[in-house]
Amino acid sequence: MHALAPFRGLTPEYKLMLFAAFVFNLGFYMLIPLLSHYLAENLLLSATLIGVVMGVRSFCQQGLFLVGGVLADKLGVKRLIIGGCFLRAVGFLLFLWADHIVVLFLAAFLTGFAGALFTPAAQAYFAHAQGISKANMFALVGVARNAGELLGPVCGLLLISMSFGLLCGVAAFPFLCFGIAFIYYLPTAKKSQKSAGLNTRDLIKTVLGNRAFLQLCAVMIGYFMLINQISFAMPIFLGQLDMPLHSVTWLLSMCALISILVQLPITALTERINKDALFISAGLTLMGSGFLVMLFEVQSQWQLYLQLGLLALFFSVATAMSLPLIMKQIANSAPPGTVSTHYGFFYLFAGFGLIIGSALAGYALDLEQQVPGLIWYLFALIGGVSALAHLYLSSPNKEEKLGRVDLS
Repeated sequence: MHALAPFRGLTPEYKLMLFAAFVFNLGFYMLIPLLSHYLAENLLLSATLIGVVMGVRSFCQQGLFLVGGVLADKLGVKRLIIGGCFLRAVGFLLFLWADHIVVLFLAAFLTGFAGALFTPAAQAYFAHAQGISKANMFALVGVARNAGELLGPVCGLLLISMSFGLLCGVAAFPFLCFGIAFIYYLPTAKKSQKSAGLNTRDLIKTVLGNRAFLQLCAVMIGYFMLINQISFAMPIFLGQLDMPLHSVTWLLSMCALISILVQLPITALTERINKDALFISAGLTLMGSGFLVMLFEVQSQWQLYLQLGLLALFFSVATAMSLPLIMKQIANSAPPGTVSTHYGFFYLFAGFGLIIGSALAGYALDLEQQVPGLIWYLFALIGGVSALAHLYLSSPNKEEKLGRVDLS
């Protein structure tokens, strides 16, 4: 019961934003994981073309996060959140005409750009919640998003069995509805939450001059090298073992379910102990070393599911332990009026981590026959090095610097 106390203390607009976070992930994971299958099986597009389309979507989101963050600080987070909602609704609907290549690429661009607009703005909005700690706020956000991620694929499978058009329409509908609702119910940002007349150059200069924040971003490249491996490396590895597709679905579902169950209790524990650097480093270590359970040779299907269950447990506990505290440190490191820009810059670094992590994981998987287990040792090394780097950079004087930025 105590774990739900932070939610009860939220104002109605923040409860609305949390519900939106759930529904947005529900709509996203309802459509995007099934899009590649539809393009290949129904429209008979080549794997290369599908890869380019999905790459455009990812690049437009990751590559333009900084743009979204700067615009949110200059124009206010409300406008960016609303604009992102409408753009994603249009993008999802345009997938209805995916048989036209130009429209398909336009849909991919709009879907990605929409995420670049509202993600930094939404994170900044959550960071300004009153009456609740930043760690608890981002823990609630994590629970909401994981619930959407858990239910989205199930709903998507049901809808696509009826019609791909129905799937696109249902996935787009919540973004349209919340875009309209936010116009009336989302408060306009206070002056202290805007960039107070700073131009774009000044905003970028502020971020680039924030040494402690840049160090945090650099260390967290390791976090993002690992965070994507459940959905990137594991499906490839399980395919190499000739395991059925539902083993991947089971792993993803277990990660989301465990995250929902453990997020609030773990955040409550981190709040009581109040050792952010220690918990972030422990999370990074556990995230990487958790993959070592895959070193054991698979003798039977039940053993594989046991290993996947342990991996899901370690990975989910690790992210629950570290992610809210990382989001908290970003907000604490940003001067007033620059929070969205800092989040945008952080997610730009995250994009580099995703690309580097995917490339290294792919290379290690290609060498699996020659060097068995290389990929799991690699992930453990990334987690361990990142954890040590974070501990080193979190010495008392550096930690003080991270929480208080010189605005002169």
